[in-house]
Amino acid sequence: MAEKIRVVVVDDHALLRRGVIRALELDDMIEVVGEGASAADAIKLAGAHAPDLIMLDISMPGNGIEAARVIHNLPAPTRIVMLTVSGDEDDVMHALEAGAVGYLLKGTDANDLIAAVKCIRAGESFIAPDLAVQILSSKARAEGSSLTSLSEHEKRTLCLISEGLTNREVGEQLAVSERTVRYNVINIFRKLKVTNCAKATIVAKQSWRELQSRMKLH
Repeated sequence: MAEKIRVVVVDDHALLRRGVIRALELDDMIEVVGEGASAADAIKLAGAHAPDLIMLDISMPGNGIEAARVIHNLPAPTRIVMLTVSGDEDDVMHALEAGAVGYLLKGTDANDLIAAVKCIRAGESFIAPDLAVQILSSKARAEGSSLTSLSEHEKRTLCLISEGLTNREVGEQLAVSERTVRYNVINIFRKLKVTNCAKATIVAKQSWRELQSRMKLH
């Protein structure tokens, strides 16, 4: 039987923290082993429980990003996820630089939250799709990438495709028909000068990996 994913949740808003915990515990493979309300709590809990994953709010007392820096350097490996209201690009960059491998926005529904936790526990990085689009767009503008030629809807489509979703699933996420998704995909291929989803995904993920690498070197 597979081992449960051991999670610590730290947020100074008690009601929201309890809501996150209840959402995570809907999945039998996730066990919340600790909770706290400050950066100091986060560091103490990470050291005491050595969880697989710790979820931190940015704006809690002591600052979640500063807690992430300390936890990232603890002997026991713990994957760090920011769960916050902030969609500010600087906050995302600072969180990645501090060692976070996930960045989610508060209000993420239970199913998406659980899916993100499992993805991160499996060794992947995960960022909220809207934020990924924003960051890829900023990077593209800075570097003159062909990604700048995509419309916002096409960027969102590409982001979801790069996460492995089918056309039908992308349509459900974006509340459009599968036919519209196929039309957007054709436009994405044309603008990126690629011939299939795999190549389009490489363009998006390579941009994201390069950005992550640069942040972690700072």
